Amino acid sequence: MKKLLKQLKLIDFFTTEIEIEKSDFVKRFKENVDEGSTGIMFSAFEIFSSSKNEFKGSVSYDGFKIRRKRKFFDMNMNIAVAQGTYRQKDGVLKIETEINGFHGMFIPFYIIGIVFYIGMITTISLSGNPMPVFVFPFILFHAAFMFGIPYFIMKRSAKRMKYELEREFYYMTKNKSLK
Repeated sequence: MKKLLKQLKLIDFFTTEIEIEKSDFVKRFKENVDEGSTGIMFSAFEIFSSSKNEFKGSVSYDGFKIRRKRKFFDMNMNIAVAQGTYRQKDGVLKIETEINGFHGMFIPFYIIGIVFYIGMITTISLSGNPMPVFVFPFILFHAAFMFGIPYFIMKRSAKRMKYELEREFYYMTKNKSLK
């Protein structure tokens, strides 16, 4: 399953190397992440949070698991979850991150959709009336559109999370020189 998700670009990996001590990085990273669950059932009142932090999840000395916080009037579907570990070697911190844009909540949607479209095509075919020429291509176009939207939401979410984390890691090290 993971191999398929990698091929569909719903799971992405990246490694960042920055010159900072692990303990300093973990301390700064904890300051930029609100503690909470990264599960699919987001907190209903999270959008009303007064915290300026961009991420929610858990950060420990061994690794992290975070997601982007939802914001009021934010139209981006931030469903990707980033999970990673860090290793210190010769003053350079190596952060290995896996970003997963796929969520199990889409599985029932796809199953119900497949059953619906198969049922629709079967019903139209067995009705006894001649099927107009445009019906079958329209059904295929509609199915591609309905199955494509969640896929592109998940793919874009993973891509955005990768970009935002790379930027955040870089900012945390540059902020070191300002303090």
